[in-house]
Amino acid sequence: MEGLPSGTVTFLFTDVEGSTPLWDAHPAAMQGALARHDEILRSAIDAGGGYVFATGGDGFCAAFHRAGAAVNAAMAAQSALLVEPWPEHVELRVRMGLHSGEAEERDGNYFGPAVNRAARLMGAANGGQVVASAVTAGLVDDDARVLVHDLGAVQLKGLVEPVRVVGLATPEVPWLDVALVSRQTSAGNLPRPQTDLVGDLVDLQQRVATLADNRLVTLTGSGGVGKTRAAIEIGWLVLDEFPDGAWLIELAPIADPALVEAAIASALGVQPQPGMTLVESIVDWCTGRRALLIVDNCEHVLDPAVEVIAAIVAGCPTATVLSTSREPLGVAGEYVVRIPSLEPVHGAELFGARAAAAGAQLTGSDDEAAAVEAICTRLDGIPLAIEIAAARTRSLTPTELLARLDDRFRLLRGGGRGIERHQTLRATVAWSYQLLTDQQRLLFDRLSVFAGGFDLATAEAVCSDDALGELDIIDLLGELVDKSMVIADRTGTTTRYRLLETLRQYGEERLTDRDETGAMRDRHLAHYADLARPMQARYLTAAQYEIDAVLTAEWDNLRAAHSWAITNRDLDAASALVVGSHFYAWGRCLTDGSRLVDQTMALAQDQDTIDVRVLVCGAVWAFRERDAERCYALAHQAWGLAEQGTLTSVESAAARAAYLEGMTAIGADSSQMIDEARRVVAATDDPAARFLILDALLEAHGDMDALISETEQIVDAAHQSGSPALIATAMRWDGIALGLCIEPPDHPGAMDRFRTSAAMAAAGGSRTAEGWALYCLGLTAIYAGRDDAPMLLVDALRFANEIRHPGMIDHDLAAIAFLLISHADRSRAAVILGYVSRRKASMAMEGSFRTAMRATVADLDEGDAALARGAAMTRPEIVDYATAAVEGIDPTTSWQPISLAL
Repeated sequence: MEGLPSGTVTFLFTDVEGSTPLWDAHPAAMQGALARHDEILRSAIDAGGGYVFATGGDGFCAAFHRAGAAVNAAMAAQSALLVEPWPEHVELRVRMGLHSGEAEERDGNYFGPAVNRAARLMGAANGGQVVASAVTAGLVDDDARVLVHDLGAVQLKGLVEPVRVVGLATPEVPWLDVALVSRQTSAGNLPRPQTDLVGDLVDLQQRVATLADNRLVTLTGSGGVGKTRAAIEIGWLVLDEFPDGAWLIELAPIADPALVEAAIASALGVQPQPGMTLVESIVDWCTGRRALLIVDNCEHVLDPAVEVIAAIVAGCPTATVLSTSREPLGVAGEYVVRIPSLEPVHGAELFGARAAAAGAQLTGSDDEAAAVEAICTRLDGIPLAIEIAAARTRSLTPTELLARLDDRFRLLRGGGRGIERHQTLRATVAWSYQLLTDQQRLLFDRLSVFAGGFDLATAEAVCSDDALGELDIIDLLGELVDKSMVIADRTGTTTRYRLLETLRQYGEERLTDRDETGAMRDRHLAHYADLARPMQARYLTAAQYEIDAVLTAEWDNLRAAHSWAITNRDLDAASALVVGSHFYAWGRCLTDGSRLVDQTMALAQDQDTIDVRVLVCGAVWAFRERDAERCYALAHQAWGLAEQGTLTSVESAAARAAYLEGMTAIGADSSQMIDEARRVVAATDDPAARFLILDALLEAHGDMDALISETEQIVDAAHQSGSPALIATAMRWDGIALGLCIEPPDHPGAMDRFRTSAAMAAAGGSRTAEGWALYCLGLTAIYAGRDDAPMLLVDALRFANEIRHPGMIDHDLAAIAFLLISHADRSRAAVILGYVSRRKASMAMEGSFRTAMRATVADLDEGDAALARGAAMTRPEIVDYATAAVEGIDPTTSWQPISLAL
């Protein structure tokens, strides 16, 4: 042994892939197999002169003096693992990653980017693969036995820039040609990190192990210590263990505790379920999913956050929650992990990286390094404080910075080392704030009114006045970005700005000190109310994608503005916000939209007035949520008011359509309304207005001749409007007409329409329209007798279950039931129809459905028992039952296509 490797070191990381299920199934065999695995790895590492500096789970972290020795050790270990006679049912597959670079060694442990990069390379490998960076491959002496496979530039999880990667093999260890795990391929919304992680990734990986044994893990620590960054990194590290995705739920922008449930539901895409509270709907969404929910920044809305998290932990054994908070949540079974401040070596690494990003030219001298380490020590290793200080190196050397920092913190040092870290952070923010000019401070304080982010034009509109010129804001904003007081996120040709939550809260306090909070919130509300007012009409035009992008970027601000409108009892502004964003929220299943409508209607009732457009929004949400009685009541009230007031053609059409849908929902006689609606369609020139009424007419299920005529009209109206959302819906109606209403039916043409509809809906973010198109695609495949009908119906059912749309689930299940009938499997079809029958009574089509159901069970032994069995099932049970029933169909058997329209 040559002593601990130093200088340029090659690191080898290993891990056993997929050992947990094997351990659960064969614990005794796995215990012996893993012990043997440890012997093989240690022997290979020792033989190569390597040093094991850490172990975690089933893996090893080793350091080598030379790259060739590390590669030889890895290949020797893989060769021994391949020929090892493992116990029955057990075959261990080990993934390995190698990288070379400068690293810090202290007390037998290694730190630095080179260590982290080796760990990420290992994380990208599959069991049985050895991968290395091009840096390591270039350091290996020529050896004909080592075969190098160039895998190109790979975007490793958690790294900002791609890394050149090679695969290694020998004659004894052939290369396993399987794609690297390089990108997020599962569901979820986990953001890609904007900067590489600074800190001990090995330590973080060991902390990750707690997720396997705990349903709720809370990362605690003071503000600015890096809890959010650690949580996101953990999400990337464990992503492969959660096939249903990792979901980031950001609570920092939520100022009103009453909106926490809606924010969580919105992040997950949860729709309120009939007869359930919103929390129950969230739990229902989580049930059966192997998903990781990262609930970030709980501390300022702790009580409602705890309520939802506790319900998820109690009701969803497959879901795992990773929360961040400055204090533990206090939920039973919670495992608390404190995120420590950075060690001096990591603090210096972060300081150097951020200083370089700020354009500073550090010398790297010993005196400068000592000053940087002293700065990080004075700042207690708090990442946010270090980043703010590092931004000052554009104008101050680290030595000058340290002197001024010492002066600023003299009182804190006098308090001793027991001082709270958040006081140090606060003082750091205060120090950086006081170094701003008066104009910079004024803008910074006013920017705290924004939730989630803003662009330059919005900052100019909201923050400028006689004291702060609009033309000055672009320069002041750039200066705040340079000083790390504001973050600039550049995507393509656009830039959005945001304040870190700790900084935003500080600015909010200073805004209160100025006695400007109310005035700025009023200006913020006025701006977003004006932004929202034209949105509803514009969403139904060719500008839909543009409007969609704006509302996606500004959703947090719209929600915050609405909260202030409710607090200030500004009904006009609250109504403008919900009406303007209605089609966007409804199409994307943002349950916040429904909640905002309810709050606005409650305020209107309290003020004994109501905007008919808000009632229409409420009716549409009720129709979507299958609350037939409420849908009709709201639509009826809206239509009565609409006839008395002055509305635009689109607003009047929306009210008429809602009333017709309400009548359809309760099965009321709508013949007079249908006749009148058809006259209005013939008389109006507005394509969006015609579309809304025609869509409601088609939902009312008129006669076939009328349906064909109205389909032609709705396709024409949609294309005239130019709205992708309307065109996608019209394509679905056109497909229905081709597949159901003409003789002979054009099933291939219909399926082309449905595929087009689904693709357009997906591109526009309308999950409901996409789901209905998938349903129609599967149903038409049944009519056409296609062999892919079972697969298409299962896909449609899974999508409907994914978005928890009760009506869509019912239709998909009914289609599956009739597929089973066509295969002469009436027994299982009856079970499925029994489940659906208990929910059909509140909607139209009850008569035809029950007729079909009775025909299914006629002369069927124990038919009533089958119906009762289905009626007693839960949604997850019936979805699993129907999926298994379809997958159990023998594809070689002949079957009789059906012609029953659902």
